[in-house]
Amino acid sequence: MFEKLQHKKGSASLYLLLLAAAVGIMLMLKECSAETLPPRNEAVASGDTLNVAIEISPVGVTMDADTLSGTYYNIVRQICSQHNRPVRFHLFTQLETALEGLDKGKYQLVVSDIPATAHMKSHYIFINPIGLDRQVLVQRRDSSGHTPISSQFDLAKQKITLPKGSPFITRLHNLAREIGDTIYIHQDSSYSSEQLIILTAIGEADNVVVNAGTAAPLLKQYPNLDASLEISFNQFQGWALAPRDSMLRDTLNAWLSEIHHNLNTPTSAKRP
Repeated sequence: MFEKLQHKKGSASLYLLLLAAAVGIMLMLKECSAETLPPRNEAVASGDTLNVAIEISPVGVTMDADTLSGTYYNIVRQICSQHNRPVRFHLFTQLETALEGLDKGKYQLVVSDIPATAHMKSHYIFINPIGLDRQVLVQRRDSSGHTPISSQFDLAKQKITLPKGSPFITRLHNLAREIGDTIYIHQDSSYSSEQLIILTAIGEADNVVVNAGTAAPLLKQYPNLDASLEISFNQFQGWALAPRDSMLRDTLNAWLSEIHHNLNTPTSAKRP
């Protein structure tokens, strides 16, 4: 038997704090936005500012007191520091907004766990895969601990909430055709995947589809949630660039390969 949520109010307060923190970070860093953009499709030159849109998430970027951190944030900072490349971060919660900025030339790189599907690759180019993940359905358990949706066929006539413009929409359309029924998709223009998970936990949103890696930390905080139903197979995840920036993609791949090589080289082998 799973533990019940202590109070909706307490969970809602946590959600509001997370939302306020995310908005506060974005407003704070907005003051640092570049007024001019670097040249397009040029080899990475020292001095050109790399404008990076990065998702607010545990693996992307988070804020602890007044310090930004996060696995992807630290990686980008490291490679830019090693190669004397200035970098400016632009934080986002909605992938659609970041991709629109990429299309318009506002950003050169979007850092997030983006599935490198055929649909996405028809619009963008990706760095070498940074990992594997799969999409899962996050739903509330009932009072007895059971899940109302136990198979993909049970998704028929169900409502699924996603951030607006989510790359998972294509998968759900394909899945609806596979099961021969309708899946109702609600695109939310206000909240990130993490925030929608919290809203699902407190009963303010219906089922949500996210990457398994996104759901895992929140499942520990909200034991009334279940994410055991897989919506997709494992998919390569990557960071996206506009097709015009293929040379930048190649440069970033080389830089990331250097980091990977250094991490996997024994300390004794690095000594002269």
